[in-house]
Amino acid sequence: MTTLQAATANSVGLNLSLMCREPVFTSRSAQETQRLMGQALVEHELDWPRGGVDTAFYRGQVASCELYALRYGGQVEIRPQPFEDFVLVQMPLRGSATLESDGMGYAVSPGEVAILSPREQARVVWEEGCEQLILKLPRTLLDAGQSALGDDLPSGFTLAPVSRLQRPLAMRWFRLVSELLEHLPDGEASAAPSRWLQHLEQSLPLFLLSHCGVAQQESPLRQPTRQLQKIDACMREHLAQGITLAELAVAAGVSIRSLNTLCQREYGQSPMDRLRGLRLEAAREYLLARPHSSVTEVALEFGFGHVGRFANYYRQRFGELPRQTVKSQA
Repeated sequence: MTTLQAATANSVGLNLSLMCREPVFTSRSAQETQRLMGQALVEHELDWPRGGVDTAFYRGQVASCELYALRYGGQVEIRPQPFEDFVLVQMPLRGSATLESDGMGYAVSPGEVAILSPREQARVVWEEGCEQLILKLPRTLLDAGQSALGDDLPSGFTLAPVSRLQRPLAMRWFRLVSELLEHLPDGEASAAPSRWLQHLEQSLPLFLLSHCGVAQQESPLRQPTRQLQKIDACMREHLAQGITLAELAVAAGVSIRSLNTLCQREYGQSPMDRLRGLRLEAAREYLLARPHSSVTEVALEFGFGHVGRFANYYRQRFGELPRQTVKSQA
């Protein structure tokens, strides 16, 4: 496989078809992948705990911003050297990833955004099958944005080593990125006035600094990352199975109270709402990738015993019925 499955069909509405016409490289070699990715981004250590190597890497540039679409194939653990000249904004299109740096960490899945700006050690884990869009944002743009915001930011503000945007903020971010993608060479908006492109480029760091600054001021970012990883992994293992809150707590190795507290703090949802959201995302990815599937069979496959309720939850989450998703891809 050389193309990204999520290039044109993903749950965040980003169209990467222009960017993903030709890969910079594809590889089935772990050593080659590490060498080439080190040249493209930053020197790093790269381990493959599970799954085969099936790397596909695409790149595009708009003004001073670089965009990357990337798949490793198997599960990978990445330990990059600290980088000072840029930050990386990671946007999962399929699958999930966990980012840790300087004692802080988040798990992110499609519909969420992670901002990595490590001062010391960082560790990033992509789960098997994860595909991401990554924006490399120059530090000079962030510095200019911070100066422009001035007193709107807390005194002594610095961007956290790792931050996260969740819905609905993340969806507003994706609209900016979608506009940026349209300015790739040969895109429909490639002839837009340079002043508008400059404004768009400046809007990216202003958005991140504004919202990450609020998050840092209002709530602590330090999280018991290992427990959250275990909870997230447990939920993903039970996407197709009926499971109670008590059974989920036992499987994750935490108390019901801790499970509720961590999910509310990390995701802003109850554990069962979080699990249902993951099931809906998995079902949508399946329908987008296999447009001739039966909606009833997909609902049952991902733990929804009542097809009518599945359709209602699906419409609330994605703004359309499952059959409309299928029809749009047929």
